[in-house]
Amino acid sequence: DWVMDVPDNLMIDADPDHLLRVLSNLCRNAAQVLETAGPAPSHGKHENGKIHVKAWRDARRVMIEVRDNGPGLPPKARENLFRAFQGSQRKGGTGLGLVIAAELIAAHGGHLKLMDTGTGDGAAFEISLPDRLAM
Repeated sequence: DWVMDVPDNLMIDADPDHLLRVLSNLCRNAAQVLETAGPAPSHGKHENGKIHVKAWRDARRVMIEVRDNGPGLPPKARENLFRAFQGSQRKGGTGLGLVIAAELIAAHGGHLKLMDTGTGDGAAFEISLPDRLAM
């Protein structure tokens, strides 16, 4: 399932190709986890895998959150998440996707971080992008 919670009039001051690459990477990673591991158990209920993308303006910044309801990231993956050739948990993965995503966001003066979701509560990444005039 996809949930999009983005205001129609939200404007983001960023290179559209770079932002598309970052969001594609985060959503693809979430979809791959949900395809292989499935959603985390939900208090005895069966739920479908879900990716939730939310965006909002916070003063002169745009915040974007990409969250899934998969099993979350194990501690070892968290340690190496933004390190090239070490962060991939997928067989055959290079671990470059999140590294490149973080660098693209940093080039815009922003930050990409893993939010603390708790064990078994999926994974959530937060992007913070300033307006260029605010930099």
